[in-house]
Amino acid sequence: MVDLQPRNAVRTNAINVEEAKVTQDIRRLAAPLGLREYWYPAIEDKKVKSKPVGLKLLGDDIVFFRGENGVAALWNVCPHRGGSLMHGDCHFEGTISCPYHGWTFDENGNVLAVLPEGPESKIPGKVQARKYPTQTHKGMVFIWMGDEKPAPIEEDVPPEFFDDHSMVLYAVEYWPSNWQVALENGADAHVPYVHLNAIRTLIYPMGLAGPVGARNKVINGRSVITYRPPAGSNRVANPTQKVTRTYFPAVGGYWPKHAYRNLWTWAFGWARRRAANKPPWDTPEEWRQGHHMPGMYRGDHRTDMYTRNSVPVTENVSRQIYYKAIRPNSWVGRWYERIHFKLYGRWMQVTNFSKQDFSAIGPQRYDTPEYLSSTDSHQVVWRRLILQARGMMKQEDALQVPETEAEVASFRQQEEVGREPDRIQELLKRSSS
Repeated sequence: MVDLQPRNAVRTNAINVEEAKVTQDIRRLAAPLGLREYWYPAIEDKKVKSKPVGLKLLGDDIVFFRGENGVAALWNVCPHRGGSLMHGDCHFEGTISCPYHGWTFDENGNVLAVLPEGPESKIPGKVQARKYPTQTHKGMVFIWMGDEKPAPIEEDVPPEFFDDHSMVLYAVEYWPSNWQVALENGADAHVPYVHLNAIRTLIYPMGLAGPVGARNKVINGRSVITYRPPAGSNRVANPTQKVTRTYFPAVGGYWPKHAYRNLWTWAFGWARRRAANKPPWDTPEEWRQGHHMPGMYRGDHRTDMYTRNSVPVTENVSRQIYYKAIRPNSWVGRWYERIHFKLYGRWMQVTNFSKQDFSAIGPQRYDTPEYLSSTDSHQVVWRRLILQARGMMKQEDALQVPETEAEVASFRQQEEVGREPDRIQELLKRSSS
């Protein structure tokens, strides 16, 4: 049987070890079309109905349709003469037909019929379209984008998708930026500046990030979680937190310039007290706040667990898929969460907060020299961990890639503020001990 594979996208993330050893920019080693050997969120199950739905993921054109066992995915290109399956139809239950010559496929990509040729066609059984494995959990269809045998999905998808008590709500946006650029704004110093006027920051204010930066921990080679010493510095867990103005002698002024935001802080004291009374989100250490493969940033809001997925579309476009996980205690609570998210929560977290991120990320250059600060320690570790992702480099080879000038600058800044630099080699040792 002929099995046709996509040829319009890069099918491997493998890095030339010798070339990597002489790089002066870790960013150039990252996969511009994403990490292939992983599960990704693709589409909500309810959005795949009686017609095919097409999406581009990691440079591949993919069509989704309802197979016999739920939502299935095939390469969008018909193996006959290149017809676009997403423009076809689902004439028969569990199948999809090409709009050009009526080649009809099942969920495994097998040709069941060629409608213009009749039941006597000799094509069925001889040709197979490229199939992408899928699984549906809590209304989200996940797709395996790799060429190797799929890894256990629990390694790539948050644990709240596999328990009986978590509820997950979704939002989706397209950003005209590379997936890695879009993802790198977590756990650095941007929040009190970029999000100064975000509703969430007005409710849960934070002072200046300070020069120390987050401390990092690598877990299972799949995540970099963060913690900020001293204990109790989590702004969500601090009901008395206020916006503090700080004087900058070099510019002869205060930042923030005004203190009026503390009126919001006072008005929403009840919300901070409610969050502060809740324990941290109950989840394995690997899935706490920070970055997780293949392209997630997670934040513990106490009242919910927030996850933003940056899913590559092309080298310059990414889909941001947001999860809001909550654990209501009753059916009334579940309905409340749905209505609250639709009327307010989505706007507050996505439209108001995250679009402020994009206002800074959109025009950002990712191809010029960097001078990294101590507060970029998390990004240094995350970029290094990506080199060791499935399909990239072996760990021993990745550790041979020399430190770049930008990384050394961050290490020096970390030392200047009295911290031992977070180097990937040491973090991996602690992780395995």
